[in-house]
Amino acid sequence: MNSETFSIQVQSSLKEETLSSLILLYGPLMGNDAVFLYQSLYVLRNRMQEGQLNGLLSSCRLSQTRFQAARKKLEQYSLLHSYCDKETHHWLFLLSSPKEPEEFLKHDVYSRLFLEKEGSGQLDRMKVLFSFTSKITSSMVDVSEPLDLSLLDAWTLEKEQALDSVPLSSFASSYPFDFGLMFQGMDRIIPQRLRTKENLQRIHELARIFGIDEKTMRRYLSLSIDPSKTRIDFEQLRERVLQARKTKTSKQDPYALSPVAFLQWKQNGMPVSVPDKLLLEKIMVDYKLPNEVINVLIDYALQATDQKFNRSFVEKVASSWARLHIDTKEKAQEQTQARQQTKEELPSWYQDTKQQENDPNLEEEIESMLQALKEESSDGNL
Repeated sequence: MNSETFSIQVQSSLKEETLSSLILLYGPLMGNDAVFLYQSLYVLRNRMQEGQLNGLLSSCRLSQTRFQAARKKLEQYSLLHSYCDKETHHWLFLLSSPKEPEEFLKHDVYSRLFLEKEGSGQLDRMKVLFSFTSKITSSMVDVSEPLDLSLLDAWTLEKEQALDSVPLSSFASSYPFDFGLMFQGMDRIIPQRLRTKENLQRIHELARIFGIDEKTMRRYLSLSIDPSKTRIDFEQLRERVLQARKTKTSKQDPYALSPVAFLQWKQNGMPVSVPDKLLLEKIMVDYKLPNEVINVLIDYALQATDQKFNRSFVEKVASSWARLHIDTKEKAQEQTQARQQTKEELPSWYQDTKQQENDPNLEEEIESMLQALKEESSDGNL
């Protein structure tokens, strides 16, 4: 410790809002020592930019043990990055600005930790109240302490709902999907902290497009969570869903199926090709058409293109229906009937026209005229 030196750098100046966030929001989670150390480092950034590490501890009035514990707390909440040069034993303390209160209270992890530590009453009270260049050299290693997310292992659905999280049943109106069944027995594999509104919405959208049932989605989802269980890799999840050969088809009305499941039903159970799945995904995402409307479009496209499911035809009709605000099965069916009648029905005057036999006298007269023309042509050549 005696030979260790330090320097301090600050990312940005503290504003009133971020200072309030440090004291009122970060403080209960990190403890007083961590808040005091942050403020001390911030104040000393100009008066004591560098020096012996022992001198910094004395200025902060913290023992070595308390200093290290407070430093690690700041690192866990990304308020401090500590870099140590293994060759020179020089420390660089890099202070980052705290999140503003609104951002803190919307943070997936910090808001849950605050609720866990302080309770819903204090959380509600807080809701009511409220780049830079560093001298990091190639020999420096980031030795900052990561935040221990095991603190949220005991997170429950009740606590999640206290954060005004989206109810699991709220997606049922657009496409029935039983999240309760999907999450059954998966509290440790898919922790509550990952069941945010945004994550549930993306999972529901993939199920709605590709017709993945709850148990299959549960398996794919468990394989698409990073080892530290901090995030869902949705690119990986989408790829697994895209390659799935089985779809959810237990519906009395086939037009209520997902588009991929409906197309598979039209193909007598044969798996849908990946290009066709991508086309259906594009139609749903780009044109915002409901499932039942897209299923009528699938039916119509197969009939019109001799069961070939032509991409340009499908996109042309989809864009037209989007402009016409076709948003129900009935409207879509009326549209297809109108198109078929325009194409297949002949005008009434054509049906009433009678075909007549050729007049023999007219044929003789035409033949005589042709013969006369030939004779005149022969005389002219002579």
